[in-house]
Parts: sequence; structure tokens; C-alpha cells
Amino acid sequence: MQAKKRRKAHSNDMRRNRLSVRIALITIVSSVFSILALEVIYAYVKGMVKDYDHIIEMDYKDVELMDSVMADIYQHQGIVFAHMVETDKDERKELMDEAAGIERRLQDTMTEFGESTRGTDYEKGYHEIFSDVSNYMKSVKLVVDMTKEHNEQTANYYMRSELIPIVRGMDQAVVELDKLIMEDVEKVKHSIQLNSDLMRIITRALLTLLILAAVFNVSYCLRISREMVSRDLLTNVANFDHLIEVGEKLGRKNRLSNYDGLAISIKDFKFVNQEYGSVIGDLVLKGYATTLNNELVRGEILARNGGDNFIALVEKGRVKEFLRSIDRVPVEVGDKMGLTLKSRCGIYQISEEDTIYDMINAGMIAVDETRASGADDFVWFRRERRDEMIRQKDILNGYHRAIDEEEFVVYYQPKVNLKTRTLCGCEALVRWIRNGELIPPNSFIPVLENDGKVQELDFYVFNRVCRDIGDWQRRGIQPVRVSSNFSKLHLHNKEFADDVLAVVNRYGADPYYLEAELTESSGYEDFDALTHFVSEMKEAGIHTSMDDFGTGYSSLSLLRDIDMDVIKLDRTFLRDQCDAKEERMVENIVRMIHDLNRYVICEGVETEEQVEFLKRVGCTMAQGFLFDRPLTREEFEKRLINPYYS
Repeated sequence: MQAKKRRKAHSNDMRRNRLSVRIALITIVSSVFSILALEVIYAYVKGMVKDYDHIIEMDYKDVELMDSVMADIYQHQGIVFAHMVETDKDERKELMDEAAGIERRLQDTMTEFGESTRGTDYEKGYHEIFSDVSNYMKSVKLVVDMTKEHNEQTANYYMRSELIPIVRGMDQAVVELDKLIMEDVEKVKHSIQLNSDLMRIITRALLTLLILAAVFNVSYCLRISREMVSRDLLTNVANFDHLIEVGEKLGRKNRLSNYDGLAISIKDFKFVNQEYGSVIGDLVLKGYATTLNNELVRGEILARNGGDNFIALVEKGRVKEFLRSIDRVPVEVGDKMGLTLKSRCGIYQISEEDTIYDMINAGMIAVDETRASGADDFVWFRRERRDEMIRQKDILNGYHRAIDEEEFVVYYQPKVNLKTRTLCGCEALVRWIRNGELIPPNSFIPVLENDGKVQELDFYVFNRVCRDIGDWQRRGIQPVRVSSNFSKLHLHNKEFADDVLAVVNRYGADPYYLEAELTESSGYEDFDALTHFVSEMKEAGIHTSMDDFGTGYSSLSLLRDIDMDVIKLDRTFLRDQCDAKEERMVENIVRMIHDLNRYVICEGVETEEQVEFLKRVGCTMAQGFLFDRPLTREEFEKRLINPYYS
């Protein structure tokens, strides 16, 4: 079975590797083909440019030179004819000068024409034209000479019989050469057209190939990216977003209820990180997730929900089998280290009305219950637990509004000197009056404690206490010492003592009437911070007290090491006043506290029998319903004015 699971994980890795290789291969092939295609296109373009240059620089130039020769010949012939009929000597001279200029230009043109056609198919045509031009020039010389000798009639005859046929022959030679050049130009144009068409085909083929390669690459990349986006980077199982996607798809198909939802975490995983470090912890987490994932069958899913928390959808008929497989999970870390991990699991039976979010919330509630109970590692979700979570959420949501609108009210519960039956102090207690209804503190204090908001509430109460003490003093009402409760969470704040003193100074309250009360467990959480706070309060003249004394395991050492002024005995000391051993034990504790120069008070006193018991053991201060329940500010003012209890 283990070998089969390893083959499954190896197969997944091989599949991803094959996809990566295909992407790389397609990219390389398409890149090489593109380079080759570009080289071919470059060669064709280069040939086309060469052919085009030949047409522009050679063929068309030759045509222009021939046209220039014929234009000069016709112009020269006209000048010769004008010279022949002109009688004025000066006019003849100007005509001859003009003809001489045309002859020089014609000579230059023929020279350039000869150089341009040398070694080409047009060289023969050039020589024919050159011969005609030479014959023309010789014939022109005879005509001019005849004209000078006033033999115009002979010159005219010679011009018509010899010169004009030469020019016509020359014109025919030019036409034939021009035709030959144009045929070659058409061939070059046709070649350029063929090359252009071929380049167009190659370019389209290249673009098609590149598009196909891009499509293939994108499709493969999407497959890989979908896996990467839907996978947790550390453990390679599904991530939370992918779980939601799968759950919603199953919900749309009405198939979500075919599964049960499991919220899973590693039991005491924090000790793995503490013992071996976070690097080993990550390897352990990865191995744990791989093992769990291999226990799933087709259609089931495991997703990481952060830290060592996982969510799974398991077919209803397989849940017990799956739970057996994750009870003890062996994990190998390298070649030399192996651990066996236990799991916590909250299980929720998904119904047809449930969504994936309902399942996740219920599973998380159930797995939290495994931590709270400390007994069962696997807990099935209970509906009443959800109601409790909703109630807690309602408290947290309404807390800030309650603070802003002062729905929290401070009550004062008197402390009584048992010898004189007089008021000797009180404890400030908070009550929440919401919509006219009094909410008991045990309904909201633990919720705020777990969320950390209780720290703000503690200072809300302490502000009211300092304000009331300052007000009573200004009005001439003699206060008593008021103890105000502070959560152990405050000890994480290095400025805790300074914050307390800032409130005292703000209201000008006399520190003598103030007492900061913390629970006995505070000393276990952060002994150094508690010691520092007590020292700062003592220096400022503020008393400190230890609440719930006797509920912990190190109370005596705390008495010795922390110099608190008041020790408050827990009400459990009053459980059996008739037991002689119990009475002797409490008596010795009270005596020890007195010997350490501390005050001692007992809470929860409800009967006169309990009062007599406390007197016998030497405890002279008490607090409880026998004397007073917590009083409103106005009611407590009356007790300050009349501090006697009958």
C-alpha cells in the first residue's frame, strides 16, 4: 500500500515534469524554425533588393542614357538643318557653337553609356548605337562643309539621302535595345513578385507556427499554472481557494452532501517547531500532508488552511477508515529521522442544505472543541456548539458599539471587616446592560478574554473607578479602597504600569484608594512582568492583590516571591467548615499570609456560618452576597455614607 502511494506521488511529479519538458521542447523547436525562416526571408529580401537596385541603377539608367542620346541627336540634327538654311554669318557661328556643345554632351553620354553596358547583354546594342552616332557625326561634318562652300542643294540632298537614314537606323537600334532592356526589367519584376509571394507564404507559415506554438505553450502553461495556483506551495496539496472552488462546484451539482467535511490539525505541532526548528517543521508538515493526501480516493480532496490546519472532503462511507489512517501518521524527515504524529479532527456531516462554507465553519468549531476538551482527538460537530459560536460572535460584534454607547456599567461589591461589621473596601465589577437587559459577566468576559478585547474593557472600568473616586473626594464623601481587575494579558504590555498611572493622574485619584487585582495564574504566565508591575504599583502607592488564591499549583512560591499587598482566598476554602483538617489547613494559610505582612480576604461569603468559620481561622475581611450584591454607583454612595452592617 505504501509503495502504491509513493508511486502515485511520483506519477504526479512525472506528469508535471513531462508537461514542463513539452513546453521547453515546443519553445526550442519554434524558436529554431523562426530563426531559419527569418534567415530565408532575409536571403530573399537581399536578392530582391539586389534585383531592384539593378533595375534602378542599371536598366533604367541605360534607358535614360539612350533617351538622352536620341534627344541630343534630334536636337543636333535640327541645328544642322538650321545652319544649312541660315544665310547670316553670325547666326551660323552661334548655331555651330551650340552644335559643338551638344556634341561634347553627346560624347560624355556615350562614354557613360558604354561604361554602363560593358560586360552586359546590352553591350552589343551599345556598339551599334555608337557606330550609328559615329557615322552620323561624319555625315554631319560633310553637310556642314558643303554648306560653308555654299553648296546648299548638295548638302540638302546628302542630308536627306544619308544623314536621315542614319538617324532612323540609330532610332531603330535604340528601340530594339530599349525593348531588350524592358524584357529584362519585366523578368526581374516577375522574379521579385515570385519572391514576394514566397516570402508571404513563408511569413504566414512562420506566424501560423508561432501561433500554434504559443497556443500549445499557453495551454500547457495554463494546466501547470492551474495546478500551481490551486496548490499550496509548501505541501503541494490543494489550497483553500481551490477547496472553495471544488466545494461550490459540488454544491451546484447537489453532490456536496455525498461527503463529510473534516477539519484536521497536527496535535502539539508547535513542539515540533520548538524542538527541531521551523525548517524541520516545514519538512514534517510536507510529509504529513503527503501522507494524508495519499489516503484519499478519486473525487476526495485535501486542502491546507494555513499553519498545520487542513480541510478534507471524504466520502461518507469512508470517514471511519480515513480517521483510522490519520490517527498516527508516520513521517520521514531525511534518511535518519522519523516522527509519528497524532491528529486532531473535527468532523461535520454535510446535509443537502449546507454550503462549503458551512462545512468549513462547522469543522473548525469541532476541531476547536478537541482542544478545549483535551480528551477526544476526533470530535463530531454538535449543533449547540455552533449556537455558542454565533453567540460569541454576536458579543464580539457588539462590543465596540457597547463601549462607545457606554452600555458597560461599573458596579461595586463591598468588602466588610468581620470584626467591626463595617465597609472596608470594594471590588469594581463590570455589567453589560444591552437593550435594557443585564448580561451576566460570565457570558461575555471569557469571550472578550479569548479575543484580547478584555484589556480595553479593563481600562474602561479603571477609568470609571478613578473618575468616581476623584468625584467622591471632591464632594467630601470618604472613599474606600477599590480593587479593579486586570487580565493577565496586560502583562504582555511593557507599558502596562505606565498606562495605569496615566489614568490615575488624569482623574487626580488618590493612589491610596486604588488596588490592582490580578489572578493567581498571572504569575505562571509571566513571572518577571508581574513582579515588575507589582513593584511599580507599590512605588506609586497603589495596592495590588492576588485573586483566586488556592486554585493553582504554585501559590506558596508566589506568596514568597511576589510582594502583593492583599491575598484573596478563593471561595473553595469555604466548602466544608465542619471538617477539622480543612479548618486547620485554612487557619495555617491565613496565619502564613499574615506573617508575611499581607492582608487576607475571602470571597463568596453567603452565610453566617461561613463568617464564624473565617473568624475562627483568623480571616477578618470578607466579600459576598451575605453583606451585599454588586451595587450601582448611586447605591454604593449610600453605603459609603452608611458603612455599617447589622
